[in-house]
Amino acid sequence: MRHVEARDTASGEEEAGLRLGSDDLATCGSLALLLIAAYLLNAYIFPSVAFLFPAGREISTYCGVGFSVVVAVASYRQPAVFRENPWSLTCLGLFAVGLAMLGAGLMADSPLLVALGSPFGGIGSVWFSVLVGLALVKLGTKRSMVVIPTAFVAKYAVQFGLVLMGDALDLLAALVLYFACTTASYLLIRPRVHRMITAIRESASPTVLDATNPSSFLPFSSLVYVSVFLFNAACGYAFGSQGQMMPQAATLLSFVPVVVVFFIVVAARARLVADALYRVSALLVFAGFLLVPLSFNGLDRPAGFHMSSMLLYAGSDCFSVLTYYLIAAVGSRNPAGALSTSAFAIAAGWLGIGCGALLVQSIEALGALDGSTLLWSSAIVTFLFMTYNFVAMRGFSFEDAIKGVRPAHPTPARAAADEAGEDPDTSQLEESCENVIRRFGLTPREGDVLRLLARGRTSPVIQEKLFLSHNTVKTHVRHIYAKMDIHSQQELI
Repeated sequence: MRHVEARDTASGEEEAGLRLGSDDLATCGSLALLLIAAYLLNAYIFPSVAFLFPAGREISTYCGVGFSVVVAVASYRQPAVFRENPWSLTCLGLFAVGLAMLGAGLMADSPLLVALGSPFGGIGSVWFSVLVGLALVKLGTKRSMVVIPTAFVAKYAVQFGLVLMGDALDLLAALVLYFACTTASYLLIRPRVHRMITAIRESASPTVLDATNPSSFLPFSSLVYVSVFLFNAACGYAFGSQGQMMPQAATLLSFVPVVVVFFIVVAARARLVADALYRVSALLVFAGFLLVPLSFNGLDRPAGFHMSSMLLYAGSDCFSVLTYYLIAAVGSRNPAGALSTSAFAIAAGWLGIGCGALLVQSIEALGALDGSTLLWSSAIVTFLFMTYNFVAMRGFSFEDAIKGVRPAHPTPARAAADEAGEDPDTSQLEESCENVIRRFGLTPREGDVLRLLARGRTSPVIQEKLFLSHNTVKTHVRHIYAKMDIHSQQELI
């Protein structure tokens, strides 16, 4: 069996002086194109969809969420089902069909065609977002730290050019550009992610490794994913609270925080600190939320500025940089779970955007009936957001979450022994196990699990030999590691 091996990216990158190569440029271009495609979708296509068939935007978003969750769970439980060529070609075909139906429906004023095309657009585009996350994982943490803000700056240049054009870009041109950018984004990284997916599908299932090495994977309940959801909800809130594009000056100012990050990590060559970027993102979003009640009456627009949306966009973009960085950092520490990590982070982000847009629509509907309801609802949203940041996130560190992910892969010899059912007779090993059981006060059942762990056995073998469920084995392993103050099966051995 072939296994995915974690790379020592830090040392190699330091030796290379972080000189950008073809992989870096291709991944940077791919991410920039994906960001441009997202801007085209939200600025030019979704407004037309919302006018003709308001539910179309939500259908596309939530179908994308559902598909990315399927990818995350499948890659966690059965990575062998993923073959890059069939999956990518199918998603590209669905994407093209969905956009064709969407365009035909908008031009023919047919809500039915728009409704039929909406799911395929979301399903197709989310797959390529997951692949971009994999490409960042392949680069490693330090190179991604440079590539990600560079891609955002490139996207800002294109976005501002489109803003200057005003209404010169019609719907058909926007649809064609949206498809072209997404397709080009995939083609730039295809050779790189193809090799990664091949290695992942041939490795041991993450659900097998997770039971005996629980620190090897970021759990789906992690505050990392919760934060991705909440900050993208702010992005959705910004999309929903503005019925028109921001003026040029406000658009430029919303770029400033990420551009500053770009100069810090690219020009000054300083290290991107995840927790510092998170705090900046939270402050920007909090300031934007405070001004939301004023935005409904146009009171937050001195000299033409849309202050609320400007701050919300700036904060959500800062956190988008952090999200991609987290995907790269977590995935590169344990490449076997990279596909699951990227897919679940994308799912959390898309779900946040959808929920944020629905939230502001609901608040506006309530405010149309009663102005005070609008103010109270906005105040509650602001309070809940800050409560999460001050209470739930107190003591939490993204840096620690990244460092807490520890690679774990059984050696080929141990994997072969598991498949052959071999159990080497090592009296010395048995004696060592008995000493550990007594020293750390393990229960009889924990002792049984320990003996198999010490022989390099994986979760399915332990389940079969001891007649235990997957979750029971995982619980016993967690207790053993806690008592011994270790984090993986490799440490135990």
